[in-house]
Amino acid sequence: MPSPASTDRRSQRTRSAVRQAMLELIIERGWDAVAVQDICERADIGRSTFYTHYPSKDELLLGSLEDLRQFLREHGRQRRLAGDASAFAFALGLAEHAYEQRRLFRALVGRRSGYLVQQRFREMVIRLVGDELPPRRPGGPAAQRGAALAGRCLRRAAGLVDRAAQPAAARGAGGDVRPAGPAGARDAPASNEPATLSA
Repeated sequence: MPSPASTDRRSQRTRSAVRQAMLELIIERGWDAVAVQDICERADIGRSTFYTHYPSKDELLLGSLEDLRQFLREHGRQRRLAGDASAFAFALGLAEHAYEQRRLFRALVGRRSGYLVQQRFREMVIRLVGDELPPRRPGGPAAQRGAALAGRCLRRAAGLVDRAAQPAAARGAGGDVRPAGPAGARDAPASNEPATLSA
């Protein structure tokens, strides 16, 4: 009988393969065109294994976005510990991650993205904004401000990734409209690293 540690490692590898397969397929086809069977085939697992780990494709997406949210919260916390007093410190981490994984973010929040993916991404950003706003009553002004800020963030991200995908001639005389990304990375090609929603 396998030890609990080896079972945990095997389970972790399976979950990682499933998430990687989902992300690759989202980039290739878009969310709406990806079926659970496609994910299983790409991850080289059976459907029963998929459903052992995730009740649905939507839950797989939610789990991946939750990992990203935790990563961005930690990024913001580390920036504050380093003396950055900026509000919404997570936003720089989100911008850097979106730049590094721009093909994935284009598929997630660009025009070709599915409504569900955009909605879930927006909910994640609302939660990040809400984590940094002072506590107020549910549905009050802070919650409404959080939703408005998250919506602006999502629209801005979608616009940036859509414009970055356009050929230079289609962008007009303004030239390169890619976000600057991390310092010194302006002219860096898209990452050859596997797509990931968290670092």
